[in-house]
Amino acid sequence: MTQHIVGSYLWGLTIVALALAGFYAAARVWRSSRFGSSCKKRLISVVESTVLMPQTVLQVVRIGRRYYALGGGAGRLTLLCELPESEIEADRTFRST
Repeated sequence: MTQHIVGSYLWGLTIVALALAGFYAAARVWRSSRFGSSCKKRLISVVESTVLMPQTVLQVVRIGRRYYALGGGAGRLTLLCELPESEIEADRTFRST
């Protein structure tokens, strides 16, 4: 009788562990397909964003093949400058090494 209870308990834990592993794998696939590959195909994406002060942000945004520095705060958005693509790509290469 005790062996039957222990066996059932272990079998249940195995099923729960397999279900959790399946959900984890599905979430990783969903995340990489939704955010990883589709971000490259999107026309507009935020490359980087940082908070300078409360309610004030600085963002580097890619629109098409061009990059822009934008400042925002208190319901306003201001174009600061256009950034050269070579500068953005050089920074990405530097970070990945």
